[in-house]
Amino acid sequence: MDVAARWHCKIIPHAEEAIVKIFLFLGSRRGHAVLKKLIEAKAQISGILCLIEDAHEDQYHPKVTAIAKENHIPIFYSNDVKSADYADVLRKIKPDIAFAIGWRYLITKEAYDLPRLGTLIIHDSLLPKYRGFAPMNWAIINGETKTGVTLFHIAEGVDCGPIVDQLSTDIMLKDTAKTVDERIIQLYENIIINNLPAFQAGKVVSRPQNEAEASYTCKRTPQDGEINWQHPAAQIYNLIRGLTHPFPGAYTILNGEQVFIWQAELPEKSENYVGNIPGRVLGKRNNAIEVLTGKGVLRLLSLQYNGEEEKKAMDIPISVKDTFGK
Repeated sequence: MDVAARWHCKIIPHAEEAIVKIFLFLGSRRGHAVLKKLIEAKAQISGILCLIEDAHEDQYHPKVTAIAKENHIPIFYSNDVKSADYADVLRKIKPDIAFAIGWRYLITKEAYDLPRLGTLIIHDSLLPKYRGFAPMNWAIINGETKTGVTLFHIAEGVDCGPIVDQLSTDIMLKDTAKTVDERIIQLYENIIINNLPAFQAGKVVSRPQNEAEASYTCKRTPQDGEINWQHPAAQIYNLIRGLTHPFPGAYTILNGEQVFIWQAELPEKSENYVGNIPGRVLGKRNNAIEVLTGKGVLRLLSLQYNGEEEKKAMDIPISVKDTFGK
């Protein structure tokens, strides 16, 4: 896998060579991972605004809080400090530069213009492609073979600010959202650490994005994970692997019940069905439930009825009379 295809920015010396004070807008596992790396690198973190996750989400704010207290870093929380007040916090802290990592709320122009070296974001795509929501998931769903992360300056448009650096990783056919997500987090850590000396020296410059190459993604909801069995097997497979753990999952209906499909695979060889009903079960073979699609056969390996435990396909009662999607 390629995690090193990197764009190198030109460095222009800044008049001041002092270590800069960093402010962090932090959320999710990505924010927690970057914070740990910055602490290891002995970066001067002057303050943290920490995201408080929703109740159903993995809770990282206690871990961020523990690190902040251990290192005597002032910390604020998203449920106490609203977007309109971010500028007041930054005026109090007076950082030289700010980073938004895993952050989900609007940062006003008044706030992001305050740090003298700017406010930067890490985005889960190779900008200007895949601006917007859930770019990593969309890339897998769309069958892309490469994705990555971009470190860029915040701007008023959607993910359109000047780029400082990029790191990429391949998406293999057997990759899932989980395996790609693990590599994306590593890229978050690497892109910060790789550029930290330039940040500390105040020597970072950036390049504008090519608007002619820009593409966008819309926000996804759990309901968007419903499988359309009229689609080709490869397209359905991409949807399943793009939404699997730790994400909400792709699902279908079977005999009136919602069923999540967490793992699937494409057969090495697929028979040509001239009598084809998309979603119809062919039976069980080699530890999988084989199902017809709009084009080709899909093998289901791990399923879960809503409210029950996840099970291997061979443990699911199924009949050749059953049709997924009904």
